[in-house]
Amino acid sequence: MIQIDEKAPAWTAEIYNKGEKESLSSTDLKGTWYVIYWWPFDFTGICNSEVVGFQLVHNQFEKLGVKIIGASCDSYFSHKQWFENTPYFSSESRPQYPVIADKNHKITTDFGFYNEVLGSPYRGTVIVNPDGVIKSYSCNHPSVARDPEDVLATVTALSSGNGCNVSALQKYRDG
Repeated sequence: MIQIDEKAPAWTAEIYNKGEKESLSSTDLKGTWYVIYWWPFDFTGICNSEVVGFQLVHNQFEKLGVKIIGASCDSYFSHKQWFENTPYFSSESRPQYPVIADKNHKITTDFGFYNEVLGSPYRGTVIVNPDGVIKSYSCNHPSVARDPEDVLATVTALSSGNGCNVSALQKYRDG
């Protein structure tokens, strides 16, 4: 089982990156904060809105020096078709960050997000620090969406280097 403050599994993946098929690995990200978020399937309602939501805050992650990476167990070709040939995504809402095509389920399983019964990932999110150590790990049932701004607030607090970053959690003050 994945634990906070343990090394993240090493991985290498085929990715969709702005329309191109490329490769990305955990080694490529050494020295960088990164977030991987998983969704169950391409071409589904909640998944559409989450990918668009992460794209809307992508620039804020970049300003922090944090790499955002999407992931599912769909193929590169499925990602390409979904992002480029469906009404869900415009050129502005299409992901401008890498998306893992984990069609053999290895990365998803190694991180503990693969649901054998459903044959797809849970809605998992992991935040990894520049040393390759997991600092945040969350997993939702496939029917429960995440708020990309919550992930942004968490990574802001973690990457600030000073413990609890109150400004990152400001939106919860009145709640």
